[in-house]
Amino acid sequence: MPTAGQAKTIDVLAIEYPPFTTSKESSDGIAFELLRKAALSDDITWQAVYAPPGRAAAIIRSGEWCASFYPVVESIKSQSIVLSKSKVSIGLVRLAEENTFSWQSLHELAGRSVALLRTKEDSAFAQQFTDAGFDVVFVENIVTGIRLVKMGRVDYSLSDNLSFAQQNDEGLQFSKSSLVVTPVTLYLNPNCNVTRFFN
Repeated sequence: MPTAGQAKTIDVLAIEYPPFTTSKESSDGIAFELLRKAALSDDITWQAVYAPPGRAAAIIRSGEWCASFYPVVESIKSQSIVLSKSKVSIGLVRLAEENTFSWQSLHELAGRSVALLRTKEDSAFAQQFTDAGFDVVFVENIVTGIRLVKMGRVDYSLSDNLSFAQQNDEGLQFSKSSLVVTPVTLYLNPNCNVTRFFN
């Protein structure tokens, strides 16, 4: 695999996660727009390489990657660059109800079903739902998860505040409680020497 030093094009691993990363937009989504603004060199082409979540996780584990918007687990050596000033809140979506959608512990929602992005099934993120007594359904993208909620197939689906706002659907409700609050982050493989393209 060429190092970043030899390449004018750097592949960036991504999954379909509109509006952040999506092949349906010519810009490839918000995350890639932020990346192109943050990079110091205009000589580099950041090329989106889309894979389903499970495959993206496998590519990262194999070490055959340079840059990724798909999160890298802590057990794998990586560097990260924060691309956004504001943070993104990852939470759950349900059919709208009168009361506020919040929880102190996921155990409060035990016995319900939730749509999550497909990862290695034993990932710590998915495991917290299994441990809390959820029936976990894996989907390939957020849109499918939200569709399952609307069809009454699952009780909840993973989403984030920005994607949810774009839905503009009053029949749905985004949780006040967050699972993760994070800025838009690019993960880099230290073996590729990509950090030099940033401040």
